[in-house]
Amino acid sequence: MADDRYGVRDEEVEIERNRLEMLAEARDPRTRRILDGTGLSPGWRCWELGAGGGTVSAWLGKRVGPDGTVWSTDVDLQFHRPVLPNVVVEQHDVTRDPVPTSAFDLVHARAVLQHLPERDQVIKKLWDALVPGGWLVAEDGAFASFAEQSLPEPYATVHRFVSMGTTTDWRDADYGVRLTGRFRDLGAADVDVIGDVWAMRPGEPGGEWWFMALERAIPRLVEAGLVAPEDGETALAQVREPGFVMMSTVSIAVVGRKPSN
Repeated sequence: MADDRYGVRDEEVEIERNRLEMLAEARDPRTRRILDGTGLSPGWRCWELGAGGGTVSAWLGKRVGPDGTVWSTDVDLQFHRPVLPNVVVEQHDVTRDPVPTSAFDLVHARAVLQHLPERDQVIKKLWDALVPGGWLVAEDGAFASFAEQSLPEPYATVHRFVSMGTTTDWRDADYGVRLTGRFRDLGAADVDVIGDVWAMRPGEPGGEWWFMALERAIPRLVEAGLVAPEDGETALAQVREPGFVMMSTVSIAVVGRKPSN
């Protein structure tokens, strides 16, 4: 059964598996460039938090080689692909389970912190997990402009509801804009900030990760009485029309090094 904390109902598993594959295809090249910028080398010990399908973990396993290790964790491992022997895959909840200290040369979390009510406490755990000289890389979004962009009806209404669903009492869909301050509070050195936005189109990974999320979300909106069934169907048809294009979320990555002294 899908883990409730992952937000996936049993009947949605295949959609979510495909969505994660699209997300990986769209975002992994950028993530790999950012991680390579830390000086990632053979022999490094890495932690991939919220590993999802495990594509970044698999790539890290190749980059660090047989003398390095990767701890690949998530609360739900049903989507995780097979990996190399130097990648340890473990079901782990960073908000509840023990986290090793001074253990990793690199800790990476993509689209994880914004979903955790304990995000500020968790980022401190990630920081403490680094050895002196180690690197923390956090990637999160900024949804405000994404939610308010001009779109055709009825998709515009559906889009606002789905975007609002990413901002609840316990989620912070704009946490990406707060990451730099968190790194500053931690005392990170050599901090860098990388922002990215792109065109989302049907049939392309950069758009399909969101359009597949709509396929999961719209039935829930209909069940809740927020969207009429015919409007939900029309909205899905609109985003699949040839020539449809919209702006992505703003994706923000912050990189920082734990001082050696």
